[in-house]
Amino acid sequence: MSAQNAIAILDSMFDLFKQMGGGIALDLQGLEIARRLQLVRREVVWSADMAFVATKLKAHAAHYATTYRPHEGSERIRKANTEKLDKVVEHYSVLRAHLEQQLPAA
Repeated sequence: MSAQNAIAILDSMFDLFKQMGGGIALDLQGLEIARRLQLVRREVVWSADMAFVATKLKAHAAHYATTYRPHEGSERIRKANTEKLDKVVEHYSVLRAHLEQQLPAA
């Protein structure tokens, strides 16, 4: 088990966030986020806090995928999409911070 490997897997999600921001294959991106979180879970000791944050990350990704609307020039819709995706990234950041706490002291 390696926190370093888990962080690398988690960091690989940024390509998914970019694609989600463009409205590309949102359902597939949500499934891929869930799959990568399972890979992360196999790498580290999974605390209740991490499980909670991972669940929130998956839930916000699913919410974004189901409520995304192409903005077609509408600033209000673009802003709403951005705020929802920001929530996904926020929970990613919290989960990453939990993983960083498991890194051995240098």
